[in-house]
Amino acid sequence: MQAAGGVATAYEAAQKPVFTIGSGPVGGVIGSKFLADTLGHKNVIASDVGGTSFDVGLIHDGQPLTSAETIIHQYTFFMPQLDIQSIGSGGGSIIWIDEMSGTMKVGPNSAGADPGPACYNRGGTEPTITDANLILGYLNPDNFLGGKFALDKNSSLQAMRKVADRLRMSVVEAASGAVQIVEFHMADLMRQMTVQRGLDPRDFIVYAYGGGGPAHAVSYSQELGCKTVVVPLGSVASTWSALGVQSADVLHVYEKAELLIAPFDAQRLNTIFAELEEKGKGQLREDGITEDAMQFHRSADMKFRLQIHRVEVPVPSGTLTAQDAETLLQTFADKYEALYGKGSAFKEAGVEIGVLRVTAVGKIPRPRLAYQVQETADAVVGSRDVYWREMQRFVATPIYTGATLAAPSRVEGPVVIEMPETTIILRPGSNGQLDEYGNFVIKLGET
Repeated sequence: MQAAGGVATAYEAAQKPVFTIGSGPVGGVIGSKFLADTLGHKNVIASDVGGTSFDVGLIHDGQPLTSAETIIHQYTFFMPQLDIQSIGSGGGSIIWIDEMSGTMKVGPNSAGADPGPACYNRGGTEPTITDANLILGYLNPDNFLGGKFALDKNSSLQAMRKVADRLRMSVVEAASGAVQIVEFHMADLMRQMTVQRGLDPRDFIVYAYGGGGPAHAVSYSQELGCKTVVVPLGSVASTWSALGVQSADVLHVYEKAELLIAPFDAQRLNTIFAELEEKGKGQLREDGITEDAMQFHRSADMKFRLQIHRVEVPVPSGTLTAQDAETLLQTFADKYEALYGKGSAFKEAGVEIGVLRVTAVGKIPRPRLAYQVQETADAVVGSRDVYWREMQRFVATPIYTGATLAAPSRVEGPVVIEMPETTIILRPGSNGQLDEYGNFVIKLGET
């Protein structure tokens, strides 16, 4: 899997390993696009809660947003990639006290998988979000990973008590506060990815995956005013990035850095794009892709003169004319104003191209989603006391098993739905049901 959103052969990846940076979260976004195309969703916030991080990518108008550079530590990599942002907020994020302010913090340090949260009983002594979820009743200590791995609630209580005592709070209050803090962190990253780019999060559907996404999605989605959350294929959500890799096409990106100043020379544009497309065809042939399965997408990184940041603008295929080159200026201005606000484009400053790009795609067979036909069954397996901060108390809450939940069944929150590899939390004021494909669709603020 490559950062740009497609797969390559093992040999190609070994020759250009830098292109695999961030490829795990990229798989999740590609899987989200695959599902979004099936369901007809044009705007999606792809959110992944794992053990150590929270990753967010966007699909806008049917296409994943991309970036031309990424910064890791002190290094800047200039390469095409899907625009995915991450923070250290996950199930293993450690809950701690800031010595300077005396306030509770969550992450970015993580207990990881070894030793893991305190409840794993593998030597971890620091409280984590997983421990907090266990204390609050969201997780079943006897049915974690489908009952294959028992959690120790007493260890979670002992670990959390160290934080709670310093704050002069009860263990439950501290656990609830920690979960709320981490969900605010998650919502803030989603806000940065949308609002700060001129996009309204209320126009997006949230896809929640990873082992912890379905447990926290209702809270961080409500914080942004989103109305719908999709847990993709139910329990498959925990391995969603792997499915995304399976649904990705072969992809190679070719670029040529050349400074072109408007008005653009259409002949020069044609020459460069032809060279790049020929390289792409050669590589796809080596990959075993037939001519009819090849697709080529052109783009140009453009900016106003004396500015720093470029905007990627799509370029039509075929032989470009002088009129096409002129139209490219208007396309750039329109996209610039979509990003930075109406009236922000100033053509009189002059426009230039810095990079021309061709994305060579080799279409490969994708998995197909099957209709999930299931007889109505009683999925309620009992109840347990769960702490809901909306009510500020423990409430006897119905527990459902996702394995026997039927598609027509509508479930009203507050409810906990246990699946083998994840847990779906329906907070008060939300409801959900399985669709015909097995996705669990949650509606927020509806009764």
